[in-house]
Amino acid sequence: MLIPKITDVYVSIDITHPQISKDLKKIAIFTKGDQQSFKTYTYLPDVMADFDENTETYKTAEAIFSQDDAPEAIQIITYADKVPAPVIQSNTSNAGTTVVDNNASNTSQPSAGIGRAAFDYFYEDWEIAILADYNKADALALADVLENGGYDGKGFHFMFQQFGPSNAGDGADFDKYSRTWKFYHSAEDEKYTAALASEGTSDDAGKVSWKFVHDLNGITPEKLTATELLNLKRQHFITYVQKADHASQIDDSNAQGLFVDFIHGLDFVKATVESNLQNALTLDGKQVFSYTQKGLNAIKVNIETTLDKAGNQGIIDIDSTGKYKRHVDVPDIDKIHASTVSHRILQGVKFEYTSSSAINEVHINGNAVA
Repeated sequence: MLIPKITDVYVSIDITHPQISKDLKKIAIFTKGDQQSFKTYTYLPDVMADFDENTETYKTAEAIFSQDDAPEAIQIITYADKVPAPVIQSNTSNAGTTVVDNNASNTSQPSAGIGRAAFDYFYEDWEIAILADYNKADALALADVLENGGYDGKGFHFMFQQFGPSNAGDGADFDKYSRTWKFYHSAEDEKYTAALASEGTSDDAGKVSWKFVHDLNGITPEKLTATELLNLKRQHFITYVQKADHASQIDDSNAQGLFVDFIHGLDFVKATVESNLQNALTLDGKQVFSYTQKGLNAIKVNIETTLDKAGNQGIIDIDSTGKYKRHVDVPDIDKIHASTVSHRILQGVKFEYTSSSAINEVHINGNAVA
């Protein structure tokens, strides 16, 4: 499922294992309704105008806005079983108009439901997906789009899915997704994932170790036996427990062994390299980006500057000299075929970086002398 994007800059990032470890901070609440829509809300009372306070959508929004470091805005994406209205196009054969549903002939594009909404609003301003009401089929459909969507088929966004005693048995079906994290919370009326997403996005992508996002308002720490805790960890569930004076997560990696901050940083790098270079191409044009060695060098400098910004946010690791572990490779002008130059397309630009890590556990051996 390739979701097209209007851009002149295409960044595709492959994840190389093993792993050392827009603002892309907005949360999207997916909720089922009569008609597909996308809307931004900056205050909780605005949500109430569209969703009654007894709805799970309102309660999810309330959990987000109730945190100490809540975001300035949230997005609510409504999905529907009804197919959105088809496009009206001109019919050149009879000079009239004809109703065409382009999606009917595109089998890779969802025709309706949560998959269609995620497809249609894929490049809007949101990063973390949360379902207001759990439905296994809908949750899996959303996870599929986030895993394989985007113009390069490498995904974008990520999903926090909350489970409890009533649906924990579904959890194993989500283990194949690298962009989905499973959370277990026994108090199913509490919106744990919404609160966590709210507090965790209080700082820039890359600066947060999600395991230690702590003291969530309105969320009760679990009281689990050692056996229960081990069983949850074996099933790749993350849960919220009291540790010393503060409550936080037992972990922040999913079944694929990927940490939230790594994927969040990956999306930041991809989106920021694209947007910065697109803006530079648009504003500076041929004066800076001529198809010469000078223009190629400008491409390289633009990407390096963006990667350094990612490094400043804690996304990229540093070496022993304090330099960021990143490398940008742009082809030499003498090695580019004339036909490629004539078509004004630059290929073969590559960059790589080493993701930063965080200390999640500390093991200390002490010795007491009598």
